[in-house]
Amino acid sequence: MLLFAELIIIIVLISSLTFLIIEEIGIKKAGIPKGMVREYWDGKERRKAIRVNTDLSVRYSVEKKARLKINGSIKDISRKGVRLSTGEKLAEGALLFLEFDIPDVRGAITADGKVIWASGTFDERDSSGKRVFETGVQFVNMKPEDDERLAVYVDKISA
Repeated sequence: MLLFAELIIIIVLISSLTFLIIEEIGIKKAGIPKGMVREYWDGKERRKAIRVNTDLSVRYSVEKKARLKINGSIKDISRKGVRLSTGEKLAEGALLFLEFDIPDVRGAITADGKVIWASGTFDERDSSGKRVFETGVQFVNMKPEDDERLAVYVDKISA
């Protein structure tokens, strides 16, 4: 009796699999799309400012907590924002106070920024074994003189 029940189950499974294969072949022959792309990247640069690779030290604090200055590094920079490498994962939407030095420019550049994206897992580590998180920050407030000094730096290293 048990053998008969197992045989029935096997026949039902084989029939189901056969039906699915036949249906899939019919869909392929009919050319029915399985999904639709509503938007796609056409390969054009979408950034509003030139972004250049760099390696600058940055001091930052979250939500303008002046007593808390954390070190990180800037991996690329533009007049509109930076990509930071930090030892902590920052929340999207968090407000940051940034302070960094540019080579051959006197005085630190300061800016307020907003975290636009953050990536990384606790498993990602740098060469020294420290955790590493990548964060995209958009500048939301910067003094005009700092913006000008940043523009000169970006133009200089992008040439």
